[in-house]
Amino acid sequence: MSARAFVLGLVLLVSLQVPAMAFGNQTSTNWLGGIPENNQLAYEVTRKGKRHGFQVFDFSRDEAGNLVVDVHIEINFKFGPITLFRYVHQNREIWRDGRVQSIVSKTDNNGDPEFANLQRQGSALVGSGTKYEGPIEDPIMPTTYFNPNFIHATRFVSTQDARVLEAEVREIGRETLVVPTGSLEATRFQLLGKLAIDIWYSDAGQWLRTEFSRGGNVLVINPVDISALPPRNEWARP
Repeated sequence: MSARAFVLGLVLLVSLQVPAMAFGNQTSTNWLGGIPENNQLAYEVTRKGKRHGFQVFDFSRDEAGNLVVDVHIEINFKFGPITLFRYVHQNREIWRDGRVQSIVSKTDNNGDPEFANLQRQGSALVGSGTKYEGPIEDPIMPTTYFNPNFIHATRFVSTQDARVLEAEVREIGRETLVVPTGSLEATRFQLLGKLAIDIWYSDAGQWLRTEFSRGGNVLVINPVDISALPPRNEWARP
């Protein structure tokens, strides 16, 4: 498998995150169910056990009581000391009553700037992105995994470039996963569409794992303790 093929697959997984619809599963439909008490989620992106990137979610409330979700993603794919690919993504979403109210993001996609800037007006998100302009009517779900209702949707807006995506999924079954806090029962789903991705959620609704294969290589996104990631003062900016 070429480095370019690996990189393209990884970018699609992390930035597009094509999700889907599930049937009869045990995952909570509480849209806040995936947010831990410390208001933070951290993940690493690995290939053959080697870390190539990470993703962090920070949750807070604004003065109006809306949920504020700040997302930071970094990926660096290297061959020895040479950087073959660099990806940095920052996104802020505002949510109220389970509906996204705004998405504002900036991305450095290996030197190419991309963005999304969408604001809710009634039953639609209005604005533009690198690959979309105009109103996006409900129902729509951003391509961020924290909301477990993600797996009950069929239409999604990419937080990287505002493109609209559609997907389907099937439920695979129950598994036990090892996470930083111990072991958790999870439901595994398989996404069907442009990417063949498997994704796991706990019964409470927390995103626990994503996995997909490219050219015989398995890429995995797993939760980690944020102390295992680079300190914030070393994070890159898009």
